[in-house]
Amino acid sequence: MWICPHCRLLLQLDTEARSWKCAGNHQFDCAKEGYVNLLPANSKRTKEPGDSAQMVAARRRVHDLGLYQPLAAAVIEQLQLVGPGDSILDLGCGEGFYTGAVAEAFPTASVAGVDIAKTAIRLAAKRHQKASFAVASTFSLPVADASQDAVIRVFAPSDDADMQRALKSDGVYIEVTPATEHLWELRQNLYTRSIGHAPPRREISGMTCIEEREVGFELELNPQQISDVLSMTPFAFKGHREKRKRLLQMEVLQVKMAFNILAFRPR
Repeated sequence: MWICPHCRLLLQLDTEARSWKCAGNHQFDCAKEGYVNLLPANSKRTKEPGDSAQMVAARRRVHDLGLYQPLAAAVIEQLQLVGPGDSILDLGCGEGFYTGAVAEAFPTASVAGVDIAKTAIRLAAKRHQKASFAVASTFSLPVADASQDAVIRVFAPSDDADMQRALKSDGVYIEVTPATEHLWELRQNLYTRSIGHAPPRREISGMTCIEEREVGFELELNPQQISDVLSMTPFAFKGHREKRKRLLQMEVLQVKMAFNILAFRPR
């Protein structure tokens, strides 16, 4: 499924050399954890693009506690639309929580994840060996045209046109976004005036929404979990300074978790 980020030719794995090669003589070595770095150096805006190591570590701790397990289960349920042996791509997969859950649920499928943060991909590849991982931009996917039966995107930014290029004509695209009241109590304790998340988009050019659902549950967070959930979200460096300080000193916080899951097919 991987293609060369330079010439866009298909990459083939040389198992002896542990590297991916294309007919244009470009070569990409496999890391010891098993992933491949397909992010050209000249496409980086910073030395280490993507989420910081601190954010990745916080997300790993939260996921290890199973705080987002109901969402992972809902994504897997939505993927019942795909069949055995299908190809599933996770855009902006981070440290591989959802990618790994999908790979476990569909052991005969070909599951892969891409993320621009090398720190996250290293953790993902080390833990979830049933899936394939690449360091890559979700706005310029090193993935062959019409190669994916399903593409999932949980919170991460991506490019619609490139996603549709990689998706088969009868494939399914699943998009997960925070619902209006997601982490409402946390935001109330950060801002003087809290504003809900935007509603989910129900229209994508060239695609038809075939299903929509909302997943919601409540969590009781202790101080460490409050800090980690805050660190793994866009609120990590936002909010009123004094309110943030008081939030991090709370002994317990009851929060609402709410997500929109929409499934699309190409027209």
